[in-house]
Amino acid sequence: MLEETIKIASAPIEEQPGCFLLTLEGELDSSNAQDVIKHVLNMIENNGMKHLLADLAKLRYINSTGLGAILRISKTIAAKSGNFMIVGPNDNVFEIIEIVGANKLLDIYSTKEEALSSLKS
Repeated sequence: MLEETIKIASAPIEEQPGCFLLTLEGELDSSNAQDVIKHVLNMIENNGMKHLLADLAKLRYINSTGLGAILRISKTIAAKSGNFMIVGPNDNVFEIIEIVGANKLLDIYSTKEEALSSLKS
């Protein structure tokens, strides 16, 4: 039996209507990138999500396919006049984001509180 490489969880952020927290734990790669995209598209269609904070603190690994999924999610949310924010990526994940220059395309925050305050300003 194959070990699950990623855990996907999401929940509304009560203090910010239309904003959800997506938590990714494990590894984001070609084996599960489409699952993450489908999960987020479902949140947009069925939950009225406008803004998304992606908590990557427990994401151990991301490859180019996983990063492509993150960029696609960001673009999809931006097209709906929403905000996509990455929260707390560990050093390894941040380094991959930085190496490919995606840090210039994504809003990255150290904490959930920092990301939420950017929505309010």
